[in-house]
Amino acid sequence: MRPCTPDKKLIEEWVVPFKSIEDIYEPETKIINEPLERINTKGFLTINSQLAEGWGGPGGYVYQKAYVEFFCSKEKLDTLVDKCKDRTSLTYMAVNKEGSWKSNVGQTDVNAMTWGVFPDKEIKQPTIVDPVSFNVWKDEAFEIWPRGWASLRVMHPGNWLKRLVGGTYFSVSLVDNDYINGDLFAVFADF
Repeated sequence: MRPCTPDKKLIEEWVVPFKSIEDIYEPETKIINEPLERINTKGFLTINSQLAEGWGGPGGYVYQKAYVEFFCSKEKLDTLVDKCKDRTSLTYMAVNKEGSWKSNVGQTDVNAMTWGVFPDKEIKQPTIVDPVSFNVWKDEAFEIWPRGWASLRVMHPGNWLKRLVGGTYFSVSLVDNDYINGDLFAVFADF
């Protein structure tokens, strides 16, 4: 829920009034599904994401930045890196299976993704993104292709898709640090 979003915008996003709790299931995912579908059709194979939002309980507020994690080819990554130069609120980390690294953040930088502000309390920071954790996650991410897809029997173990994605693609984390006015998916518009 985004309490600071104008009612008109919510109506445009959700279109129909809620009649049951089940009606909420679809709008909650619809908000991010449409942009994710668009970038997937452009060759960015998404695996994790969140929208920029804010919410909170009595007297407090929790903020979160928009981000998306995906696999893409080196060519797509090079174009994305070039586009990020003009969008200073975007930070990215990318690594391939062999450990080749591209990023516009330092190796020791830590990016707070969600945090809470409550009366008479310290800032609560439950989620971060950083190069060390991202590199640790790399091996598990690339195992999705030979182990995950192969176990579903949709891909033969020697299939070209496993070799292509596992061998030449990059795992990428892209964060929009403008959690108030950012537009994470705008960078994908011209692909």
